[in-house]
Amino acid sequence: MTLTVKLECQEDCFDDPAWGRLLDHDPNRHIFASPQWHRLWWGEFKAGKELLVLTMRRAGGVAAFVPLYRKQEDGRDILRFVGGIDLTDYLGPICSLDDRDDVADALTGWLGTTETSWDELDAHNMPVPLGFAEFLVESADRRGFGFLLEQEETSAIVVLPDSWDTYLEGLDSKERHELKRKRRRLGRDYPDAIFRTATEESLDADLKTFFEMHKEAEGHKGRFMGEAMQSFFRRIADEFMPRGWLKLDLLEIGDRAVAATFGFEVDDTFYLYNSAYEPSAARLSPGLVLVSELVKSSIAKGLKTVDLLRGPERYKYQLGAQAVPLNNVRVLHRAD
Repeated sequence: MTLTVKLECQEDCFDDPAWGRLLDHDPNRHIFASPQWHRLWWGEFKAGKELLVLTMRRAGGVAAFVPLYRKQEDGRDILRFVGGIDLTDYLGPICSLDDRDDVADALTGWLGTTETSWDELDAHNMPVPLGFAEFLVESADRRGFGFLLEQEETSAIVVLPDSWDTYLEGLDSKERHELKRKRRRLGRDYPDAIFRTATEESLDADLKTFFEMHKEAEGHKGRFMGEAMQSFFRRIADEFMPRGWLKLDLLEIGDRAVAATFGFEVDDTFYLYNSAYEPSAARLSPGLVLVSELVKSSIAKGLKTVDLLRGPERYKYQLGAQAVPLNNVRVLHRAD
């Protein structure tokens, strides 16, 4: 059945109860599809952007949200998903798998008839297994738009077994040996080492530690955690901690942290969003050891997945992750 499209330009669309209802019935939902994530990102990075959320309905209620924004770049009007490119690992419409084709068709139909000025829809970070990128390309082609489709990156997902021993047995023999060796070495050389999760009482101090650890890193990682980024991470922490979603974990030796991770635990998945370690402790591989402990604790909790998110870092595959491709689709108003 054809979807009807309404353009919403107010932030209160993130508070529409239908958004949560759609996610409640989506077995493939993830943290980045939540209205809370959209509201946080938009609140921090909306400067110079115009919000354009498409609400799609059919008889019976809302079937989809397509959260977009418009921004001028080099004199061209570019549409992107709310969440941008760099900080939101998975992007796309909020809808059921069964509605992906209809949503793609309604979106390109809106692109072809809207009075909103646009030159390009630049849609990033769409997981290949969910298939929306392919539906979007097919629909754009039917309507005569130019388009480009490319795999731009991969995310890394660890599917968890029922026990830690089973997990270890599933690793490549070399990686299993190295992981066990590094975990043993930490315990042997530093028997006072502990793994700790931030609480509401320790959150401010632990965030400060995490930020400072970032700043001590070399290159892009050291420059990443500027004032704007710290503000965004604080927004996330303040929103997610009361919900029980935030997981800020630290590996401490004595009275100092040598590694920290900033992640989320929602439904049956742990998401590793960001991490940092103390450069002077690099020989201990503290980041790898900490993440392996998070895998172990996730198994103990009965979680199904550890999602290490985007990026080709080697440690992810040392820990047995599987690569999930992400597609970028560019729909051009005028075919080049």
